[in-house]
Amino acid sequence: MDFPEKVAVITGGGMGIGEAIARAFAREGAHIVIGDVKIELAREVVKEIKGTGRKGLALQADVSAKEDVDRMVEEILKAFGKIDILVNNAGISQLPLSILDLDIETWQKVTDIDYKGTYLCSRRVGQVMVTQKSGSVINISSVVGLASAPLVAYSPAKSAVIMLTKILATEWGRFNVRVNAIAPGYTLTPLLKGMIERGERNPEMILKRTPMGKLVEPEDIANAALFLASEKARYITGVTLPVDAGFLADGAWSAYGGYER
Repeated sequence: MDFPEKVAVITGGGMGIGEAIARAFAREGAHIVIGDVKIELAREVVKEIKGTGRKGLALQADVSAKEDVDRMVEEILKAFGKIDILVNNAGISQLPLSILDLDIETWQKVTDIDYKGTYLCSRRVGQVMVTQKSGSVINISSVVGLASAPLVAYSPAKSAVIMLTKILATEWGRFNVRVNAIAPGYTLTPLLKGMIERGERNPEMILKRTPMGKLVEPEDIANAALFLASEKARYITGVTLPVDAGFLADGAWSAYGGYER
């Protein structure tokens, strides 16, 4: 096991990518803390993790609220005394709308959770990691943080997460705290499944411009997180790792027809 007795905190770990990451770290020996607004989902995942012999803690927290983040970290320190790994996964998406049509309330909510939440959690947990002079932060961004999309709140927020990753990696490197990001492609989570069912995302169009012709699974993102937090990546910091079945590599090929697939 790569993470025996390590304490891993995963925000939004009650379902989807966050749940897969929580289970993956538990399998590798880590004790798991899940911070989630949907506390019942978090408790269910933690209950199953405890059944494997790992310690677990479920905490209700809105990552966009400083008070919640501060309380969450204090409870973690009270229970475990340290934080070795932070995965900033909590986030929401939006409908693909023009800036002329997206209401400011939706823009604010997406920005608050997806960027401000990452900022607040990194800031508070970073204080712990800098003091203990060790730690790994992994921010979950998105391929649309690297390539523009008709998501005028979500895409810029995820892009901001990537820039924050670089800044914190530079600031905290001398304290042996590494900060990296993962940019998932279209990942088959309950969120994406719901969007597809409601007609908000077109899977045929996504697969057409994805070289490997497949949607990513949550476990694929979890495996990338395990690598980035491990000693195998001990000198990797400030990077954004796409896990996207080649989506970003496609570039403009689809617009030109590309090769026959």
